[in-house]
Amino acid sequence: MTKPHILVLGGGEDQLPAYHAARRLGYGVVGVDQRPHALGASAADLFLCMTTRAPERIAAMIGHLDIAAVVSPASDAAQESVAELSRLLGTPYRPAPDAVRASVDKGYFHEVLEGLGLPTYAYVQSADPVELRLAAAALPLPVIVKPSDSSGSKGVQVVADQAALPEAVAEARTYSFSGEVIVEEMLLGRHLSAEAFLRDAKLATIAVTERSTTGAPHMITTGHMVPAELAPVTEIALRSMVMDICGALGHTDGPVNFDFVVDRTEEIRFIEMGARLGGNGMPLLVRHAYGIDTYEAALRLALGLPFDIQARHDRKTALQILTTDTDGILRAVEGADEVRALPQTAELRIFPTPGSRVRRYTQAGHKLGYLLLVADTYAELREAQTRAKSLLRFEVEPDAPAAPGPAAAPAATPIRTELLTEKR
Repeated sequence: MTKPHILVLGGGEDQLPAYHAARRLGYGVVGVDQRPHALGASAADLFLCMTTRAPERIAAMIGHLDIAAVVSPASDAAQESVAELSRLLGTPYRPAPDAVRASVDKGYFHEVLEGLGLPTYAYVQSADPVELRLAAAALPLPVIVKPSDSSGSKGVQVVADQAALPEAVAEARTYSFSGEVIVEEMLLGRHLSAEAFLRDAKLATIAVTERSTTGAPHMITTGHMVPAELAPVTEIALRSMVMDICGALGHTDGPVNFDFVVDRTEEIRFIEMGARLGGNGMPLLVRHAYGIDTYEAALRLALGLPFDIQARHDRKTALQILTTDTDGILRAVEGADEVRALPQTAELRIFPTPGSRVRRYTQAGHKLGYLLLVADTYAELREAQTRAKSLLRFEVEPDAPAAPGPAAAPAATPIRTELLTEKR
């Protein structure tokens, strides 16, 4: 392997497009993921089956290669490693330290918002479970309990009863790298996301999406619709706030994403951020909605090359995250051809193949795929979503029950689950 390589931390469905984009740019790919059967294992020129959170070890193992850039789309957990590996390997682009910290420490992000005088809400964060429970008792119920430094909705729970708080804190701690947990006041209003890209300290593009979730107790994202219908004054305020936050963190170039809530008074309250490409298919959504390839733009930035972030069109687009409510073995997928034939279908990605084990959608990592729909109106988008949901089904053979009992029949449930087809 003599040609330059791009190091991609993570080998899941949201990192795999970066592997393909790197190849289109003429680079080899080194992938890192602790899962031996990650999608990136077969897509990389060299695959390291190990944690992405060990930058010194990774650097030692690839020191014989010419590494031109380091990236990790959709992973907050790997952003500190991206920064350290960029330094160790001397690659052109290095993320701003404060932006990295705000991506992996939710309490620090709250402090940044407070320092800027932006609207905030009550929270407590601690690594001490007793201290946390005592402090959280003063917060109005319901509250949301989260690991302070994790992503993908792992260990997230809505708690409406103080008696349930110790168990929720204990679960969140199992997903926290630092052992810290944050308990936040639950915000009421519209849940939205912003997928943005900065160039030369200016907002080059921003896609604002209406975000749907599973609701309590886990509040896991189930889909996005873009563009979100925002009042002009709210959109202006959002852009200004995004630039204020990025300015305070020294984030002048590259992708950044935010989750936030807009209440009935049109006040914006930010929940969290990530100074990287978003997960849950957000770059795919941006590509179909605006014709912008943010994977390639992020790679070119990391390589120190000029990048194109100009929108080519503006289309109403919906992304549905495909899931199942059954733990078991996927036996068959039904209706995929019919869904592809819908005039609104832009792309269908299904990750598992028959015979694969699938999991209930209790965290984002259990998703089974993406469905992208494009239409002229929101009403048409919603009708297409309903039609696709009725057509697309998969058969899951449930896991055997823990206790003796009658065998469960195979379940055929609506899909919520590498690229089967894409219309050009």
